[in-house]
Amino acid sequence: MWVYLALTAMIGYFLTKAIDHYNHRQRLKVLIKQRAADRKVNFEWAKNNFEKLDENRAVEISAKPFAELREALKNGEIGPVETLRAFQRKAYEATEKTNCVCLFIQNALETAEKLESLSKDPNYSKPPLFGVPVSIKESIHVKQMDSTLGYSQNINKPSESNSLSVDQLIRLGAIPFVHTNLPIALLSYGCSNPVYGSTSNPLDTSRVPGGSSGGESALVALGGSVLGIGTDVGGSIRTPASFCGIAGFKSSSDRSPQLGKTASIPGRQLLLSVEGPLAKNIDVCIEYLRLKWNDSDLCEKDIYMPPVRFQEDQFESKNPLKIGFYVNDGYQKASPAYERAVRVTVDALKDLGHQLVPFEVPHPDHMYSIFCAGATADGGLFLMNSLAMDVIPPECNIGFPVARLPHWIQRLLRKYWPNRRERQIIQELPHDTEEMRKMHEKIEDYRHEFVLAMRAKNLDAIVCPSFACPPPHHGIPNRLLSASSYTALYNLIDFAAGTVPVTVHLPEDEAELRKMKTEDSWDRKIVTESKDCDGLPVAVQIATPPFREEMCLRLLKEVETSIGLYHKK
Repeated sequence: MWVYLALTAMIGYFLTKAIDHYNHRQRLKVLIKQRAADRKVNFEWAKNNFEKLDENRAVEISAKPFAELREALKNGEIGPVETLRAFQRKAYEATEKTNCVCLFIQNALETAEKLESLSKDPNYSKPPLFGVPVSIKESIHVKQMDSTLGYSQNINKPSESNSLSVDQLIRLGAIPFVHTNLPIALLSYGCSNPVYGSTSNPLDTSRVPGGSSGGESALVALGGSVLGIGTDVGGSIRTPASFCGIAGFKSSSDRSPQLGKTASIPGRQLLLSVEGPLAKNIDVCIEYLRLKWNDSDLCEKDIYMPPVRFQEDQFESKNPLKIGFYVNDGYQKASPAYERAVRVTVDALKDLGHQLVPFEVPHPDHMYSIFCAGATADGGLFLMNSLAMDVIPPECNIGFPVARLPHWIQRLLRKYWPNRRERQIIQELPHDTEEMRKMHEKIEDYRHEFVLAMRAKNLDAIVCPSFACPPPHHGIPNRLLSASSYTALYNLIDFAAGTVPVTVHLPEDEAELRKMKTEDSWDRKIVTESKDCDGLPVAVQIATPPFREEMCLRLLKEVETSIGLYHKK
């Protein structure tokens, strides 16, 4: 009798859970349909607004590079409202091609009209970014807009206030005008979610634009924005910038506001998300960061952010530097085009008087394994639980399914998982507070080890590939984790890092692929995804220690000026 009652209760419990889960998913599907309808209305609003501006005038305005646009707005040659409309049109067209914009920010029109009204006062002093439209990654808070992080469960939960960076942009005179697309949970270099769908690479729509700032990169690359603000916790600015042929930069975490910011995984202590710029060239990133860091109000708003102004002496210095370089980080061999990009950059920096010496990444297998452990924070439990409560299309399926298994099974997998590199990652994922403490200790120790390796060679900076392969096709990124090792390293050790495009994929690069030895499925995917991509841009990455951001920007500018793929000499 008791057994029968217990079984009945158990069956009832699981049946109730299953029904609740089904009903929850049905409610999410309704929210997704509602958001699609709201988005259609939002895009119609934007279209009605930008069609008030003559199309030829819109093309003329949106074709202006950042510096020319800024000057034209400053001297009154163009106004904030027509500039906004010009870039709304361009962003609309970019979205038709790549699906890069989530929603147009309707308050942008009010902001532009206010700036236009203020400018009529002869005593009004125009702020430095007066009237410049700026695009914002969807995860960054904009008042009255959702920051869903790609989760359908976060629909209709608008932000109560702007992020500190958005407030600063408005204070500097800029007009945040669109929210751009990202992958669910921000933990992928693909760009797909159940709320807004998939974003494509503007240069080859069969491939991804990178992530998680993929919408930003696609929009900037197509001229729909002269300045985009993204975030980076494992390459989320540098990877899409590299894939789309633009410039991208992330600082060390202390030089980016952290107060009140949304994280993909809250409570992650040693791998902090960092906001940073994306633009057609590094000059725009430099000018934005100069304004950002010279604004004392930002540090007053976030009292944890050190009041370090833009260090002009570092940036303007002509002193030769000693720079380490590598074409292979020892974890994932990069495709031939990325190796060639580093060699070309090394030659260019030597010609500029710098000393270049080979460098080896210390214990690369250990490096990437503890990065994955730090990025998930709790062995992937929070991520897996969040994904389980959402509607996940196949292309969005990310994370570590192993985290759902009982601990005793996970411990067995630590020993017997067949793929060596995947097994190493599983071994580092923390399962309790003791292992979490040890994980933090390992990250701290690795940072020390890396700094000592740099000091042993008296290095000021490092040059390396920006990624391990060209932009993969849709659906591949979440099955090719190892390719991100080149960017992930500099989040793990909290260095500043940026990328600029320096060359393109050539037929000779594909010929070199035949010589590449493959150990596992990750290596094989590097080979297959590096085929048939002639003409796609290839970027190089430069990294420097914390509070040497201006040195990194100096080197990126020197490289871009010397051999930059799209630099106009």
